[in-house]
Amino acid sequence: MKLKKLFFKNHITGWCLKEVNFGPLTLLVGASGVGKTQTLKAISQLSRIAAGYSMNGCEWRVEFEESGLQYVWAGQFGVSNDTPDSIDGEEPRHTIVKESLVVGADETEIFTRDAEELQYHGIPTVKLDPTKSAVELLKEQPDITPVRNGFKKINWLKMETSGYMFFSSKMFDHTEPSRTFEDIKLRKQRRPIDNLFLIMRYAPDVFADIKETFTDIFPLVEDIDYDIRAIRTISEEKVRPVLKIKEKDVDTWIQYPNISAGMYRTLSQIVALKLADDGDVILIDEFENGLGINCIDKLAEMAQDPDVNVQIIMTSHHPYIINSIPFRAWRIVSRSGSDVTVNTADELRIGKSSKHDAFMQLIQTTAYRTGRP
Repeated sequence: MKLKKLFFKNHITGWCLKEVNFGPLTLLVGASGVGKTQTLKAISQLSRIAAGYSMNGCEWRVEFEESGLQYVWAGQFGVSNDTPDSIDGEEPRHTIVKESLVVGADETEIFTRDAEELQYHGIPTVKLDPTKSAVELLKEQPDITPVRNGFKKINWLKMETSGYMFFSSKMFDHTEPSRTFEDIKLRKQRRPIDNLFLIMRYAPDVFADIKETFTDIFPLVEDIDYDIRAIRTISEEKVRPVLKIKEKDVDTWIQYPNISAGMYRTLSQIVALKLADDGDVILIDEFENGLGINCIDKLAEMAQDPDVNVQIIMTSHHPYIINSIPFRAWRIVSRSGSDVTVNTADELRIGKSSKHDAFMQLIQTTAYRTGRP
């Protein structure tokens, strides 16, 4: 999956992302509150819509590439003012009022629908759930399966530093089948630190690579490991792995949650990039959170030159990070009322005269300083 362009509007709030162009690496920059995080949320919502979720009042048009083909997927849910989206329990359903999917330079129609009818290659289908995207409803069709699988590749990098993951104790008594590194990659919905435990358990060579990268950034760290704590539940025995690190010349291990936020976040990003596959789209909000200068350089380098062909879309307002990412990857976000505008550096004539002057040119733009176009 490679995202190319996105238009997104929430008709409930009026928030409208007019259009943004994405590259292999995209850094969304701009003043606080202009819509950088909301842009990531809009991308994440696309993956949920493709999976059959209903989004009250959302309208979208996204251009993307998958399996070597160019697609345009557009649609809109109706507005329901008396049934707000729920967070817990059963989610209310909202009807799609229009949707279409086309492929290729000539925009060959795959499906189109309105509130009354869904047509697949121009032929009306049987009555299908009007609250679910046709990408989900027709996912078994050969020309739609790649699209459905493509949107599964969108991953918001989870940085939560609270809570624990529980695993079956069977992995220690050899009654649970062994896993490969490829098996672990399929479980990327776990937090990176939880996946790191599985990597340590089943892919020691990969774990050694991750530890080497981490200790290069934090040379005072000597080792990474987990404490395994047994937890008895009603149904079965479980284990709770607790991350710990060992620093040089220090006798005791530092256990989570006493590990610094910068170390935790750095390790999470290293693991996430190691688990990435070709075609993944990785979303990272506030790239700099908790990171020191020693971390930023290495992680920015990894984001620019990952081991696999992934697309990274991230936000930041930290000058050091912005300076460390090539200006052609910048997308300057500004807002007027509910309308969000995203400009490239070229469009704002940033970097035309000198690469070294690009950041100074950026901070002098009205869009960056005030958040207004």
